[in-house]
Amino acid sequence: MSTTPHKLSVKLFLQNPLALEEIVPVFHGWIQRQAVPSHLLVDVANYAHVEGGPGVALVAHEANFYLDLFAGHPGLTYQRKQPAPGSFADRLHQAFAEAASAAARLEEEPLLNGKTKFRTDQFTLKIADRLLAPNTDATLAALRPDIESFVTHLFGPGTTLTRRGEARDLFELEISPANSVPLSALRSRLALVSV
Repeated sequence: MSTTPHKLSVKLFLQNPLALEEIVPVFHGWIQRQAVPSHLLVDVANYAHVEGGPGVALVAHEANFYLDLFAGHPGLTYQRKQPAPGSFADRLHQAFAEAASAAARLEEEPLLNGKTKFRTDQFTLKIADRLLAPNTDATLAALRPDIESFVTHLFGPGTTLTRRGEARDLFELEISPANSVPLSALRSRLALVSV
């Protein structure tokens, strides 16, 4: 792959349903405190009325955070817009780390009273660039070494990677670790993973 894709998206799934309107004041609070390091938080957009849609979006210059309902599965998606530095492996690490940190921040959010819990037994990785990363087996073959190395460091051996969708869709990979770990442990491992 001659050019490294940077529009990576990582999704963690919610364990339990959450009323999207509860997220709006949370995200506004994050903007007021500029609570996400290395991101300039600028706006909140509420799409809760869109069935199976983006839910509530926290817009930053570098990326968007969604508490979304994509494909009928509620979760938190981190969608990178601006290039993060480094190789594809570096960018994969950055996107996972930001998604896990945002999920932990939501779990610890006082306004949500401990109602928010995320699963760590399944993740979705998407690349929003059909030119650099078409949804094909060839793209998966090109990216597999970096992805497998990363998930093996993170979860140990046995993680399965399953490409989803059709050629007209964005590149999408379901990542299913053989060994699920608590979100706190996942964040610690992300801090230790060398890319």
